[in-house]
Amino acid sequence: MTSETRNLGDLLGRRRSSGETAMVSVDRNGQCREWSFSELESGSLAYAAFLREKGIEPGSAVAILAGNSVHNWMAYTGSMRAGCVCVPVNTRQPREIVEFILGDADVRIAFSDESNAAVVPEGIDHAMLGDVAPLDDEPQLPDVNEKSAAEILYTSGSTGRPKGVVLSHASQLSMIETIVGSTDTEVFANQRGIVVAPMFHMNALIFIASFLSSGGSLVLMSRFDAERFVQAINAHRVTVITGVPTMIALMHTAWLELGRPKLPSVNTVYIGSAPVTEAVAAQSSEMMPGANILNSYGTTETGGGIFGSHPDNIEKPATSVGYPTPQTELRLDGNGALAVRAPSMMTEYRNLPELTAARLKDGWFDTGDRFEVDDNGFYYFTGRSDDMFVCSGENVYPGEVEKAIESHRSVLQAAVIPVPDEIRGQMPVAFVVSRDKRLSESDIQDHVRRHAAAYLYPRRVWFVDSLPLAGTTKVDRRELMRRAEKSIMRVREVA
Repeated sequence: MTSETRNLGDLLGRRRSSGETAMVSVDRNGQCREWSFSELESGSLAYAAFLREKGIEPGSAVAILAGNSVHNWMAYTGSMRAGCVCVPVNTRQPREIVEFILGDADVRIAFSDESNAAVVPEGIDHAMLGDVAPLDDEPQLPDVNEKSAAEILYTSGSTGRPKGVVLSHASQLSMIETIVGSTDTEVFANQRGIVVAPMFHMNALIFIASFLSSGGSLVLMSRFDAERFVQAINAHRVTVITGVPTMIALMHTAWLELGRPKLPSVNTVYIGSAPVTEAVAAQSSEMMPGANILNSYGTTETGGGIFGSHPDNIEKPATSVGYPTPQTELRLDGNGALAVRAPSMMTEYRNLPELTAARLKDGWFDTGDRFEVDDNGFYYFTGRSDDMFVCSGENVYPGEVEKAIESHRSVLQAAVIPVPDEIRGQMPVAFVVSRDKRLSESDIQDHVRRHAAAYLYPRRVWFVDSLPLAGTTKVDRRELMRRAEKSIMRVREVA
């Protein structure tokens, strides 16, 4: 395989015949099974052979509608090794959105597990994960140009219909190499990760690929259950975990309920998808005192994380996402909006040439996210520009309000959204996860007034045990808007 024909699905390198454990799968009932590198390799080739035998041509789209499983991973890599374009689908979305994605990607065949079989529309060829026959002879696989599409990952559609982000083999291999140095190193040898993020999400896919390509092993959980997650870390001596702030908060609650078990094996914690507060970082350190807590950032369009360690070995502040990786170029406009240029970036938005042209100019991608940078060159994620709304003529960025709220020592996490107001147009309201049950709405409002512009304080504050997550592990702001509107309507009806 030359550099021009490298394939994202072919990641195991010299480990493809190894009998060492590559994955430990944990199903919904907590049952475990170990899988070797050689089993992953033969399974991947079996799915590739199946697609070839079905007459699915290279370049065709192959969808996966399934929960986390080893067969999901085999189908993912196998489809790319058959020269096809893999489309992992978020099955937590409404049926009409799933059907839109399958149509937009022009999917030829869909793999599913039993629980998602009914979601596959009529007219699309369908195969069940796990029903693919074991490999007899190694199949003849096509050479694939590394610049061709490897996968299409659809965004959560928080601003409308999901957008298909087209990523090439070269872009994703570049991201993996940024993480591990090359796709045949030992960076994660003797390390064990754990995956609970859904396998239609960039976080899970890049994490798995980086680990397996560099000699590490993984615990793959079918879904997130905070108590089982804590128990699995100890049972399997996990060394590296990745998650989002809400997951860490839920994990901390379960950890307390389990009697504060020691988690001595963990040496690294990656936290992303939302700004990390001092409180969340403190929770992580309390549970895993020997671990390096890393706040991470990346988007589907950038192909994954674009920040790393400082070249001068300056220690990264807990709430910073890091310093740009060597191959990443960044620039901020006057409002702090970030643009990125890197070899890991997407090729285009599927079937959206105008949006592609608007967001991807001269190789620079407009992330729509806002950042601050300190004197050492460390970046801090402050929120999305797209979330900005106007209150009494003033621009309000939810991330700015969230940062002010989360600076309170008793706040673990906050989410700010707009609600309609007859006088102001829109006004900010907040949902807060607190570590102190005595904290009140007025406490939060007074704190924000002291630490931010007066117009930014949240007019209403609701305290919750956790923030709802969308399928892609980000805070589900639509659900929060629904809750806020329902609560406000209830108050008006009473009045």
